[in-house]
Amino acid sequence: MSTVGLNEATVAKYIREQEAHDQAIDKLSVKEYEDPFSDYRSKKK
Repeated sequence: MSTVGLNEATVAKYIREQEAHDQAIDKLSVKEYEDPFSDYRSKKK
């Protein structure tokens, strides 16, 4: 009995689950990014 096919299936499943997890985390951590070089103090006036 070869385990090569089983290992490939396991790795493929792991990759799919990681991609789904990463997408879920990305949705939770979406921020509006501001220009780090802008003067934020001038915006508060």
